[in-house]
Amino acid sequence: MKGSVNESVTNESMSEYVLSFKPNVDLYGRHDPSAALFEDGELVFMVEEERISRRKHATDAFPSGAIAACLEARKLELADIDRILLPYEPKLREEILLSHYLRDALTIPGAVSKLLSLENLVKDSVKARYRPNAVVERHLREIGTPIPEIEHLSHHACHAASAFHPSGFEEAVVLTVDAKGEYDSTVVWHADADGLERHRTYEHPNSLGLFFAIVTEFLGYRMFNGEGKVMGLAPYGTENPEFERTLRELVTTGVDYDVTPLTKRWGTEHGLRQLESAFDRERNDDPGSFDQWEKDFAYAAQKLLEETVVEIVEHHCEEFGIGTVGLAGGVALNCKANKRVRESDRVEELFVQPVANDAGLALGAGWLEQAPADVPEQSRVYFGPAYGTDEIRRLLESVKVEYREADDVEREVAQRLADGELVGWFQGRQEVGPRALGNRSILADPRTVDSRDRVNEFVKHREEWRPFAPSILAEAADDYLIDAAPSPFMIDSFDVKPSRRDELAAVLHPADDTTRPQTVTAEQNPRYHRLIAEFEAITGVPAVLNTSFNDHGEPIVTTPTEALKDFYGMGLDLLVLDDLLVEKSSNTTDGAVGRAAGYAMPDY
Repeated sequence: MKGSVNESVTNESMSEYVLSFKPNVDLYGRHDPSAALFEDGELVFMVEEERISRRKHATDAFPSGAIAACLEARKLELADIDRILLPYEPKLREEILLSHYLRDALTIPGAVSKLLSLENLVKDSVKARYRPNAVVERHLREIGTPIPEIEHLSHHACHAASAFHPSGFEEAVVLTVDAKGEYDSTVVWHADADGLERHRTYEHPNSLGLFFAIVTEFLGYRMFNGEGKVMGLAPYGTENPEFERTLRELVTTGVDYDVTPLTKRWGTEHGLRQLESAFDRERNDDPGSFDQWEKDFAYAAQKLLEETVVEIVEHHCEEFGIGTVGLAGGVALNCKANKRVRESDRVEELFVQPVANDAGLALGAGWLEQAPADVPEQSRVYFGPAYGTDEIRRLLESVKVEYREADDVEREVAQRLADGELVGWFQGRQEVGPRALGNRSILADPRTVDSRDRVNEFVKHREEWRPFAPSILAEAADDYLIDAAPSPFMIDSFDVKPSRRDELAAVLHPADDTTRPQTVTAEQNPRYHRLIAEFEAITGVPAVLNTSFNDHGEPIVTTPTEALKDFYGMGLDLLVLDDLLVEKSSNTTDGAVGRAAGYAMPDY
């Protein structure tokens, strides 16, 4: 991985280095691997494997690229690492090996298939107990030797630490919700200065994450990838008592929820067949195209999910007498559900880990054994690689792309946005998590529906109904949002004041006039804050449309080379790489695309 945090570091210091990562092979899950480096307990670098491999979610992949990037950031070898933390404890799998996986193996049709499944089950059980690190160590030896000590931590405990330790709360109810940890799918924690105490566990397959994955695949998308699209589709639906009644006959919601009639087999096929039977309708085979039936179905499923998450939170806030809440796990990426939690009368303050999915496990692993008070309050996610102006200049000159330097980058870009241009904005250290927050972003004027439609059609190449989000000056949030609260990570939704909706037409959800904002302060991101302030000075609107810098189906860009390639493959007007500006009108587009696509970043 070339490009780093641009800091000069020697290997002769006495610092303690801890590397945490989700292996994503063998016994360790399937999706969203990442790696994080801690120096003397402080998070100094993190990156997701998909940003290196360029494979969305990097399913079934060991995070070799992410680990190498962490080491490069501090000029380390693997032997310089003192400890390796894996946010997964394979031995805990035994909690469900017999009760769940064995039952599944025995119900597979065909004697040969049944025997093979049982054989694999026995092998996994032996590996989990006696050789859990074998495959991990094999991959690590390709990076370097000797291999540091490897330690295992509970999956959901790492999620919980990521939601509480950087929250700034003295005490909280923490809810971790995903498809499955080792044996658990939803866990309620009581968290205070002494750390985390597991209070209630909903064991797999009673999984809200798997429930929503089944809904997602019924509507034509893929689990672990399309759940956010279903959340965005739901507001286009309407109340349909028949749909809701049918779903409630299949599953039980609330604090004692039970979704196992759909989820009792790992994977989605059993649940899909149950839905097809219950609704007398086949699953959608045309993803992105929906009739009103499917919109109403998405609405009903989202409603049941929200209802359950809120009731669990409210019940335990009441039980503990606590109004502060932390959320993590893949389901916590559902910003509509987060909104419902935040608006609950029982909730006084909410923190949602911005890297709530499995990529965030690397954060929680590094924080779990620290005292919560020793972990700084999280206000930013800029932990990835950076590229300086000189580095970028050498790239542009190597591929013969013309560029120029602006006298005032923020002022010029703000004017171009106000004039209706679409801008690729590449600055500083890359964000971690699924949201671009002003360092790897595509920007547009938030004031017109035309902006939204042009970005969807010509830039992101995605469904026309999907909404966008704004970055808004934190000091202006009260003027635009109902019950405004700091929201620096685009992971919560808010209603927009009716008098302000025309000013944010491109960043409202068309069906319910909500928005998913990033509130921006000068402390969190000085250049981005100034850009938005300049846009306000020109237009009177203290916000810009901000979406992630990537084409449809690919990860957010990491390097200047990737930004340049996407710039020429998208309907963008301007590319801003640190202090340098690239415009299509000054380059031969086809040639520049080819040069960018075939160019390897030099080893600076």
